[in-house]
Amino acid sequence: MTYEETSAKQRTERFGMSHLSIEVGHLYADDLARPDTLKEEMASAAAWVHGTTEALTKRLGGRTPRVSTCYLVDDYFHEGLPSPEKLISVVTEAAADAGLRIDYLARESACAQLGPLDLAGLVADRIVFEPPPGTNGSRPPVSRSGWLCNGVPSPKPKRVAMGAADQWVPPSQNSRREHSVFLDVELWNDTAEGRRWSCPMLAAVWQLLRLGVLRNGGRRIGVPEPVEAVVPVEHGHDPDRALSARFPETWGAMPPILQLNAKAFPFPAYRTVSVLSVDFLEVEHAVRVICGAVRTDAGAVESIRKSAEREGMTLPAELVDRLTYIFQGPL
Repeated sequence: MTYEETSAKQRTERFGMSHLSIEVGHLYADDLARPDTLKEEMASAAAWVHGTTEALTKRLGGRTPRVSTCYLVDDYFHEGLPSPEKLISVVTEAAADAGLRIDYLARESACAQLGPLDLAGLVADRIVFEPPPGTNGSRPPVSRSGWLCNGVPSPKPKRVAMGAADQWVPPSQNSRREHSVFLDVELWNDTAEGRRWSCPMLAAVWQLLRLGVLRNGGRRIGVPEPVEAVVPVEHGHDPDRALSARFPETWGAMPPILQLNAKAFPFPAYRTVSVLSVDFLEVEHAVRVICGAVRTDAGAVESIRKSAEREGMTLPAELVDRLTYIFQGPL
């Protein structure tokens, strides 16, 4: 029997790409109760945005880089968020005070369910884990267990009455550098209310969206919706005035990805930078393990690679190597 990639028979949608997507924050409900801290974090993020953009300009030989900024709102794990109108006002004002403009705002729940599309499930179905030599098959596959690791865990001791004690065997990381850093990541758990996706899994979907590599039948996933299509523009086409108009009352009625800046460069980019609190360090370690195991649409990856080459850019072969982080902590 011969198997053939579906992507070989379908047309891959092409679209514009930014050189860099910079995530300037990941918002939790508690952050809104600390407006001064939020402003400090935004000011620090603005400095990184300006510095990163300047460095990228030099790498491009003085050409103006296409850089877009984005912000992720946690409406999946935390209920009781302020209304979209209030929250967007707080975030955009904090950004403006720091001399920063947020181009795109996304809902984390959309990384689980994007309209009718089970997006997290689609990505989970594309996870390929090949057990290293020596494993005995006692660990169930990722599709059944909901757990993904970056190597070989310690074998489970055999329980034999009056038998000799088993010698402990340490876990081993795949492609380790001298020493192992073993990680086992929970992707989901199944509850009475249905499947509950983990924070690392949703964050991995978010990164793949920003890289523009996700497709459904060859078509792009995660097209931002302009703010003008969400709120009535009664003051001409001034985006700043549009932001003060009335948004839907609930986050569920908001678009998955909202384009706040009409003049923004494209949402997807060749590379991503995430400016996050140091609290996200463990989560993003898990994100890299997940992204490294996802078999993305071959046509999409090849299209993006060729687009970058036409601009004189060489992208890393591994998608995970296109992700960069800046972790911030209190000084």
